[in-house]
Amino acid sequence: MKIIYTRIAAAAALETGIIANPDYYENPNLKAKEVIIYGNYPKIQEDYESLEVPVEVRKLEEPQKTTLATVNVAVGITPELQAVMDDAKAECEKVVEENTQLKQKIEILEQAKGNSSELLSENSRLKDAVVLADKAAKTAEVQLVSIQSEFEAFKNDIPAMQARIAELEAGKAEENPATETAANDFE
Repeated sequence: MKIIYTRIAAAAALETGIIANPDYYENPNLKAKEVIIYGNYPKIQEDYESLEVPVEVRKLEEPQKTTLATVNVAVGITPELQAVMDDAKAECEKVVEENTQLKQKIEILEQAKGNSSELLSENSRLKDAVVLADKAAKTAEVQLVSIQSEFEAFKNDIPAMQARIAELEAGKAEENPATETAANDFE
């Protein structure tokens, strides 16, 4: 069995065998028939050589570091691309306008919601007032019926009418005694 020790698995991509990370090495695998080590790991090399297993040490080529490069590219805008950009810009402007209108509608609805609580309390107060007015109207209606029946009874009771007339004349005379005498003086 071939064992390949490497920290970068891509380095052993073309090799066949078991790939192991040398950073986690503890002791040699006794079933190994051949060992390839990418990098400088003397303990692994010594352990396998003491078991008389052929060991090949290869230089591990670290990947080259890349640098950031800035590239200026001049790209022209075709008329078709410009038309698409203009359409997209016009669509964005429409969406912004619709968004503004929707925000205004939401604000109006929120104000209406606040006013609705005021309207509900006013409605409740008015309903209570209507109930009280209805009770007062019913009471007045009962009193009116009572007064009408008393009046009808009074119209049919001549002695009661004469007594009331005398009572009213006596009350009028008490209010204006001078008028009574003055009226008698002219007779």
